Amino acid sequence: MTAGEAAPDEERTERVLASTSVVIALRDDLRILECIDSVDEDVEIVLALNGATDEIRRVLREHPRPLTVTEIPDAGNLGAAYNAGAEAAGGRYLLLMDSDCTFAPGVVRMMAAAVATDPVVKGQVVYGESGSLMSRLTARVREYDEGEYVSALSPPLIYDRAIVEHIGGHHFDGLIHWCEDREFDFRLQLAGIPVRHVPEARIFHDAQVGLQNMRSYFRYGVGEGIAQETGVFTTPAVPVLWRLYEASRTLAGCARHKGIGAAAYYALLKAAFHTGTLYHLVRDPYGVRPRYPETAARARMLRAIPQHCTELTPAQRERLRRAHLRAGRRIVPLGDLTVFRPDGDPKPEPSSQAAS
Repeated sequence: MTAGEAAPDEERTERVLASTSVVIALRDDLRILECIDSVDEDVEIVLALNGATDEIRRVLREHPRPLTVTEIPDAGNLGAAYNAGAEAAGGRYLLLMDSDCTFAPGVVRMMAAAVATDPVVKGQVVYGESGSLMSRLTARVREYDEGEYVSALSPPLIYDRAIVEHIGGHHFDGLIHWCEDREFDFRLQLAGIPVRHVPEARIFHDAQVGLQNMRSYFRYGVGEGIAQETGVFTTPAVPVLWRLYEASRTLAGCARHKGIGAAAYYALLKAAFHTGTLYHLVRDPYGVRPRYPETAARARMLRAIPQHCTELTPAQRERLRRAHLRAGRRIVPLGDLTVFRPDGDPKPEPSSQAAS
C-alpha cells in the first residue's frame, strides 16, 4: 500500500475513533481500573452500572479520566445494562468490553479501522492462567467453547449502531440477564449481517480460579431458561434426550481438542449450566416472568441450538424468524451491507463471510 492509499484509511479510522464509545457493564469489579487504563485512544468510555457497590461509585467518581456513567436498578441484568450504555453513549460505534479484561496496545484503533468497512467486528480473547490447574482447564474450555464459528459473543465486539433497525429494533434483549450476546448474534444471523474476526485485536482475560467459571455457567443456564421461555432461543422438543445427545457430542469434541482433563471439567460446567436453567424454571430468580410480553412462547423444535456452537442451521433460523415475527419483529436478510459505510466512503467488496 502506498502512502497516498494509506492516508485515506488513516483519516477514515480517525473519523470512526471520534465516534466510538467503549461500553462496559459493571457491578462490583475493581479490575475496571486496569480495564480503563488499557483504553489507549481518546474515545468515550461508558460505564453501565447494574447493582454497583459504593466502592465502585467512589473509584469512578474520583477517576481522573472523563467517564460517562449510567445505572440501572436491575442488578446482574447484562442485556439491560448494555442497552443503557448504548443509550448513554454518544458514539455511532459501540465497543463492548468486560471489566475483567484489558486491551492490548493498539487494539481500540485496530477495531475502529475494521468496523469502518464491516458493521460488526469481533476481536480475540486471550484467557489468562494463574498457574493453577483450575485456571489452565478454564482457559482450555473457554477456548473450545467459542467454537469455530465467528460469532458476536463479547468481548471484544464493536458494531455500528445502525444495524439495530435491521435486527428487531433493539440492541439487547432486556429480559435476558445472561447469554444476551448470544441472542444478539442470533438476530445478526437472521439479518444476514456477518461478523468479521480480527484475531490480531487481542484482549487479555484475567485468570479465573476456584468456582468462578462454574458460577458463570450457572448464570448462562439461567439466561438460557429465560430465552427459551420468551421464544428467542429454541426449546428442544424432547429436552432430556436432546441435552444428553448434545452434551455427549460436545464433551467428546472437547476431549479430542483440549484433552480428557478439560472435558471432565467441562462436564461439571455443563452440569452447572443445566442446573441454572432448571433453577430458573423452578424459582425465576430475577423475577422476569411478570415482565414477559403477551407473545412470549417457546419455539419448540426437535433439534434445538447446542450451547457450544452458536451457528444456526437453516431450520433453526426459520423457526426463530417465525418467533420474532409473532412478537412483531420482522427480521429478514439484508442484501446491501454498504448502508453501514461511513458517509463519503467508497463501497466495499462483498464480504466472503456473509451469513447464509
